[in-house]
Amino acid sequence: SMSASWRASMFVPATLYIFLSLWIFTCSQDTTTGKFDVSILGKTKRAGPMQYVKCLMDFRVFLMIFQYSACFGCELVMNNVLATHFHDNFGVDLVAAGALALSFGAMNLFARSLGGIASDWANVRWQMQGRLWCHFISLFGQAVFLFGFGCIDNSNGGWPLALAMLVLFAIFVNMAEGTSYGIVPYMIPEELAIVSAMVGAGGTLGAVIATWSFYKYVEDTLLPFKLHAGYVMFWA
Repeated sequence: SMSASWRASMFVPATLYIFLSLWIFTCSQDTTTGKFDVSILGKTKRAGPMQYVKCLMDFRVFLMIFQYSACFGCELVMNNVLATHFHDNFGVDLVAAGALALSFGAMNLFARSLGGIASDWANVRWQMQGRLWCHFISLFGQAVFLFGFGCIDNSNGGWPLALAMLVLFAIFVNMAEGTSYGIVPYMIPEELAIVSAMVGAGGTLGAVIATWSFYKYVEDTLLPFKLHAGYVMFWA
């Protein structure tokens, strides 16, 4: 049955992850010189709770956590709601709705790298200011096209227009993730591991915030996307 099929399909990525984790653990090393040692970062001991508090108190880190919540958190939410949205809002059957939703994830193949490449290119020409502008443009574009996606139903373009808007939105989402980590290494270089981890955790935080604030209790099918776009624009 269709119900059993999609549940059984979950065993495929689970099996791949188990295989990859064992392969990475047994066949790779932490750094080019071998096992990771904190001395590589110029420190004498591992990070403790106070180092996390210190990093969190840096306004740049705090801001980046929530900016990453606006892009990667948005991606996590879209992965959860898009297929249902195409099915309920446009009357597309479940299989086709899944295929349309797949177009969002497919942008990961190139757009996240594109964001990083654009950030590096801008850094060569305008230093950090260039990276910041690339990051802003990516988040701004994400907010604009997410709002546009939330304005489309069967009365004004249907699923083909929604799909086109979704692809553009997805490109900017992934670019914003790439531009985020083009900036992270320059924030507190001696605490790079902590900053990187905290920013990454911000993505999951953003998914929780958006789901509970915009999608769980709002009954309108399009309003949650518009509200979510406002959240992204605020942090841009």
